[in-house]
Amino acid sequence: MDKKWLVIGIMALFIAVAGKTYYTFSRQQSADFLSKDDPILLTDVAAILYFSTTADQDMNRDGLSFAVFVDSDGNTKLWEMDGLELGTVFVLEDSIFLEDRGHVYVVHSDETKTFAMPTEEHTGEVTDYNEDDGRFYSVYNSGFTEDGGYASNIRFGNENGFETIHIPHYMQMSGKADGNLLMVIEDDDGLSLQKMPLQKDGKLQKIVSLGPIGERIGMASILKENDYYYLVIADTEKMTCDVYRIHEKTEEIETFPLFNYKDIEDYIVRIPYNLRNAAAVYDGNLYYVDGIGDVHAFDSKTGEVRLAFTLEGASQGQMKMSEQTYFQDGKLHFFRYNQSSATHAIDTYDLRTGKLLNELSLTGLDTMFDYVQQKKKRVSPYDFIVR
Repeated sequence: MDKKWLVIGIMALFIAVAGKTYYTFSRQQSADFLSKDDPILLTDVAAILYFSTTADQDMNRDGLSFAVFVDSDGNTKLWEMDGLELGTVFVLEDSIFLEDRGHVYVVHSDETKTFAMPTEEHTGEVTDYNEDDGRFYSVYNSGFTEDGGYASNIRFGNENGFETIHIPHYMQMSGKADGNLLMVIEDDDGLSLQKMPLQKDGKLQKIVSLGPIGERIGMASILKENDYYYLVIADTEKMTCDVYRIHEKTEEIETFPLFNYKDIEDYIVRIPYNLRNAAAVYDGNLYYVDGIGDVHAFDSKTGEVRLAFTLEGASQGQMKMSEQTYFQDGKLHFFRYNQSSATHAIDTYDLRTGKLLNELSLTGLDTMFDYVQQKKKRVSPYDFIVR
């Protein structure tokens, strides 16, 4: 667990610096605060950002989080919730799943249903929706148990209510595919890749052992295309970042070098903006965005690795500007602070060509930052979705 807390400590440092920097540069027009009773017209929502205080700011249960609804013109509306570090958003055609420390929200255009959860959470992990049973499943790295073990909780449900189930493991990495929760956990043999059906009575199933943990740390969500699982893993002893390709049926593991780190400082700088949204598989290529905005591409047919392109305006040092990325249908959306226009913006790139297709300036985030500062808190973005 020492490595887990090292990574969390590094990320917390990023978040603290980013929160202060974010407020300093956020001076825009005002936005509307929405109440839980206000209708949210989903047809007007082009993107959603999830901001929250860190878990340490929520020790007295006074943390804050916000769902920021962005329309096609870049106007924003703010929806306040309790805090949840690494909280998530999940969007369906006619509904939106949101969450905070002690609640789950299912948002429709005509109403929002709120569910108080008996178990509070403090660190989000990954969220998915099972079309077969019509339920949302949201996973949390919940913490140590009284007997010295570790628990990852899963809230699951729909408009009819939510329940909680438990997995007795810390997730080194997570992902989702084919109706399964994917995870890398540490067991007696070291690391192992496992899957569990997103069901109330789902059981863990070991896919393959990955050997001793060493100094390996996951850098993105676990991905799957056809019969292959893809993992992006850094090794801070060897100073490498590799793509692991694992065949689901034969269990064959292939490793491809993605790039090398210069030193530990270079590794820290290149930690992605959001591990959940750092990689995607599209058109036979795995694309991975590191923490300085370099987009690396791995060709699954040839094994070739190349630097596809670099995001414009990305932070180049340890002081992050709280960027977020989101892959969608051959495009990469990049939320960032635009220094030239003194606004935040969502840039859209073509994955194949690296061409900047569109830049949408956002207005109204200063309302949120002013409000948070009055509460003597700071918030950073943890999730980002474009519809």
